[in-house]
Amino acid sequence: MALALAGVLAACAGGISRGSTAEQGAYAEALRAASEDPRAGAQALSAFLNSHPRSPLADDAALLLADLAVRLEKPDAAERQLEWVLREHPNGDQSDRARLTLAKLRRARGASASARTTALRIRLTKLTPPEQREARRLLADLAAAANDATDRLRWLGELAADPGPGASDEAVENEIAEVVAALPDDLLDPVAVALGRRPIAARVRLAQAERALRAGDRRAAERALGFAKRLPLAPGDADALVRLEARQTAKPDDSVLALVSTPRPFDDVPADPFVATGGLGATLGVVLPLSGSVAGYARDALAGIELAAGVAVGEPGYRHGPRLLVRDSGGEPGAAADAVRELAADPRVLAVLGPLLPEEAEAAARAATETGVPLLSLSRREGLAVGKPGVLRVGTSPRLEAELLAEHAIREAGQSRFAILYPDDGFGRALRAAFWDAVEARGGEVVAVGRYPVKASDFAAPIRRMIGYELLPPGAPEALAERERMLKRAKRLPATEAQELREKAAALTTPDGEPLPPYVDFEAVFIPDTHQAAGLIAPHLAFHEVRGVSLLGPSAWNHPGLLELGGRHLDGAVFPAAYHEAIHAPNVVAFGERYTASFERAPTALAAEAFDAANLVLAAAAAGVEDREALLEALFREPRRAGVAGVLEIGPEGEVARRPHLLGVVRGRVVALDEIGPLADDPAAAPAASD
Repeated sequence: MALALAGVLAACAGGISRGSTAEQGAYAEALRAASEDPRAGAQALSAFLNSHPRSPLADDAALLLADLAVRLEKPDAAERQLEWVLREHPNGDQSDRARLTLAKLRRARGASASARTTALRIRLTKLTPPEQREARRLLADLAAAANDATDRLRWLGELAADPGPGASDEAVENEIAEVVAALPDDLLDPVAVALGRRPIAARVRLAQAERALRAGDRRAAERALGFAKRLPLAPGDADALVRLEARQTAKPDDSVLALVSTPRPFDDVPADPFVATGGLGATLGVVLPLSGSVAGYARDALAGIELAAGVAVGEPGYRHGPRLLVRDSGGEPGAAADAVRELAADPRVLAVLGPLLPEEAEAAARAATETGVPLLSLSRREGLAVGKPGVLRVGTSPRLEAELLAEHAIREAGQSRFAILYPDDGFGRALRAAFWDAVEARGGEVVAVGRYPVKASDFAAPIRRMIGYELLPPGAPEALAERERMLKRAKRLPATEAQELREKAAALTTPDGEPLPPYVDFEAVFIPDTHQAAGLIAPHLAFHEVRGVSLLGPSAWNHPGLLELGGRHLDGAVFPAAYHEAIHAPNVVAFGERYTASFERAPTALAAEAFDAANLVLAAAAAGVEDREALLEALFREPRRAGVAGVLEIGPEGEVARRPHLLGVVRGRVVALDEIGPLADDPAAAPAASD
């Protein structure tokens, strides 16, 4: 306390040359008293303020008195003195130090909102460089308490630009990364705009581009990078910009394109998908969100891993095969990283499997790279493994699913003209862009596009836009109204008369002889949404006379509820899947039978993906691999593997492309297109699924 007080006294003594001779003498005497005895000094400073409240030294005296009150554990008195300075000397040379001190005091007393109001009035240029850094740190913390990510980033950006002599900016950089990572996709744009031309705005734009690239939305990435290039960049951000631009312009490599274009890729898959794990002494770590909102999915993944390792076979309590060390991440990035570090510290652990969610997977990947333990992540976040040696991302890639659908539609089904009807969220926009790129790369054409709000239940407006109802020539609305009246009247007539009236209605044209909508000039519609949305959209399309077209969707359609919702309107639909009971490949059948026998429930796609991930490690261990470095060498030595959930291609940076199974709907049943070939133009004429 004595040393701290000496520093404050020295600072306050610097202004003694101001004021009258009498004021200077009285103030110097008060400083001397404070240096000898804080309580006596407080009394002397109070007496000085009572005698000279308008003195140029009064704000110095009040500031020191407030500091003494804090040190004497009298916060109320300190707050009163600081408020007096700001009320009586609002523009004095100590007013901004008073604001800084008052804001710190109020924050310490739990009044964060009041502290922030005070801190935002600080004129930083009136403070010394160390005080400026202290104020910026305080402002960043108060913005965090107020959940104001934009303002927090502003002050963290200024701290990163001026960390102070000898200081390390690593902690600030990590904090910036955490704040940006926590921003939802739909807030990145407004936050970047609000930050103006500060360098930290470029950091947000780069994160926006990174997320777009991971999702496969190259157009969104190009837009974000364009904004970033027009902003001032920190040196590290300039390097990141170059790397992201290279990724943005890159196309799927030849191995990925070859993977999706391989005809009948499951013909030569071994019938037995199980690694012989009896007596295998390998230890695998598992990090999954076994509690929290996705606990059910995590349990499916764990079951797949247990089945591969052999621990789910036999009598209760019987362990057959490798040891699994399972940790619950709870879906929290910090917990996931801590779990990976703990497992990495155990020399018996050959590799870690998991986790699932994007942010926890990112944290776990960084921890795995730091500790040198191989990590096989089940996340779908593309780019997760890039720049992280020892990390493999083995989750399904939505972008590759779009490539596979375009490949099948154009090369196998002979389609060339497509529509895209997508939800207006990050996932929908990313898959729209990925599918569009894939279609054009194969010589096809996207001729109609419609979008709808997330969780919409009425799709009439976007469908009508896609089929030309918003591009009507003069006189067409009247003709459409007449057609509607004729069709309604036909419902009340006998069958023969009704058919004649419907034919007349269909023959109606615009005043200049052009046909009336709908203009269905596409052969397939890509709907990158959930099975619930697809099940609702299919009847909407039929109602608007969009018939005779194929419906294409992502693996999110692989759900029993799809056909319950969409019924007959989904005949001819095509979508990828990591697992479905309709797949008759011997390895998939063997997996499904043993899984059901072990867990008394049918396997899910995620269980199949996790089974394959565990098998990658177990196969290497069964071949004699005993250490982590040798495991990575073995994995990269044979990049293409056939699994239960599809054919895997391990890229040089650890990004694993998976060619999943391709499914179709025929007369209300799901079939494996890889086994029966493309569906006929008329779905009703296609072969039925075998029993």
